[in-house]
Amino acid sequence: MLDVVIRGGKVVDGTGSAPFAADVGIRDGKIVEIGRITEAATREIDADGLLVTPGWLDIHTHYDGQATWDPELDPSFSSGVTTAIMGNCGVGFAPVRPSDHERLIELMEGVEEVPGTALHEGMSWNWETFPEYLDALDAMPRTFDVGCLMPHGPLRLWAMGDKVGTDKCASGEELQVMVDQVEAGMKAGAFGLATSRTPVHRTMKGEMTPDFHVDTPELIALTRPVKDHGGYFQVVPEGIAGEDMQGLRHDMQMVEDVVKATGVDLHVLLFQLLPEPDYYRTQIAKLEELGKSVKTVAQFGGRGTGAIMGFLGSNPFMNRPTYEALTHRLPVSEWLNELAKPEVKAAILAEQNPPTTPGLMFEGWLDKIYDLTEAMDFEPGPVRSMAALAERTGKSLPETVYDFMLEHSTHPRAYVASTGYAHGDLEDVRKALHHPNVVLSASDAGAHVLTVADGSINTFMLTHWCRDRVRGPKVAVEEVVHWMTQKSAQAIGLTDRGVIARGMKADINVIDLDALKVHAPDFYTDLPGGARRIMTEVTGYRATMVSGVLTRENDKATGERPGRLLRHSVH
Repeated sequence: MLDVVIRGGKVVDGTGSAPFAADVGIRDGKIVEIGRITEAATREIDADGLLVTPGWLDIHTHYDGQATWDPELDPSFSSGVTTAIMGNCGVGFAPVRPSDHERLIELMEGVEEVPGTALHEGMSWNWETFPEYLDALDAMPRTFDVGCLMPHGPLRLWAMGDKVGTDKCASGEELQVMVDQVEAGMKAGAFGLATSRTPVHRTMKGEMTPDFHVDTPELIALTRPVKDHGGYFQVVPEGIAGEDMQGLRHDMQMVEDVVKATGVDLHVLLFQLLPEPDYYRTQIAKLEELGKSVKTVAQFGGRGTGAIMGFLGSNPFMNRPTYEALTHRLPVSEWLNELAKPEVKAAILAEQNPPTTPGLMFEGWLDKIYDLTEAMDFEPGPVRSMAALAERTGKSLPETVYDFMLEHSTHPRAYVASTGYAHGDLEDVRKALHHPNVVLSASDAGAHVLTVADGSINTFMLTHWCRDRVRGPKVAVEEVVHWMTQKSAQAIGLTDRGVIARGMKADINVIDLDALKVHAPDFYTDLPGGARRIMTEVTGYRATMVSGVLTRENDKATGERPGRLLRHSVH
């Protein structure tokens, strides 16, 4: 007898092949039959009229802290993710000495906008080395599988102490300490090493990240054990969210030198930058050339990467003196009433954000803010811009943005795309994702919790690209599913998942595509210590399974915890 049979669905198997009608039979956590199945099962799932797909793989998340206290890991859990990789961008929480706990919290809060209050409250810190951190993750049953890259920032802090954040490069002894730690981490199951080269990433104190001042010899030394154990090197190059094209070119050359010296597999996080919106194509071409000798991957977002603006989260006025004063002296429940007062509004609009603050950065994007509308359309045209609204109402652009955010405070829909939207549509994104070296990525799930709501990106890929798009060609459902399953699995060296085929791991989604929906953002206070985050509810998943165990049914958690720590295989 089978454990589960999913009957009568349209199977989209993850390979990119056309959908086909079939039953799917599962036993002992594996797919064992595909076709017309007559054998009985302990449980049957009626998939008539529904899609049956592999579970999604999200290879760029930041659950490094959350995974130590939260077995569910939303927003990914409710959006069909069954495997996630964290430790990206060089930030994380191991290795760590007890005296450096605060510094790593400041690093994660500054770079990834994970509330420090939640990290202080949630993490037990029952580890020091990276293998001990993996063991701590391994001890917690969870809703889906997680794997980890080893973050370069904590590694440098461990080896160099107070020298990090300066322009000091690692000495021979310090470098050997790091190499030994990478070797131990890879043996324990790390998927590779992640580093960040962008000055946009800073700690809460405004300091450079520990891995910013690094030279090519250090990266070569650290990636050799990664190569030896079959892992990959994930890089965030300089300029990803700024305008330093010279720095970006320098980093791409550094990365090329490291790959040629070591043969390590490479993942580079790419964005379309406004100063040279076509330069990402040059980067992809470079990765394609390097890919003739090693595996190279361009991690690219599935829509414009930006922020959802609101007075309860991040916004262009957030660092102006009057705004900061009221948010510090009043509880959140009273912010909106105060901001609606004409004299408060006038005072805020008359002020400026201090230099180097997030508010000043957002202020520079006022002409790029759009209304997502209730439909949550992430491909808006010019008529939906705040600039167009200002022209229609006769107000200034700052006042227009202020009033719009106030009107839509609890369900914010003022959206700015800082990258990936240089030409006012998503055509460049569509074309890039069809490239063999480009992999859907950059959800940043678990991070930027008051700014970005891209943890539901997998669901968006189906609703927007396959069903709802009107400003350009749609994408076939089998292509989109391939991007989120087999293509992602192959990118990180996993061969046991991402395809519905006999012998594969039974990580499966059953989806009502017609009813699938990403709802308007809302604010939750479900992080430790009551810290807030912005979330988008997702509905339309009739079932999600991990290793053949039903973890969600009709958009509700079942309470099952079949997920495990995924240790990269050692050879």
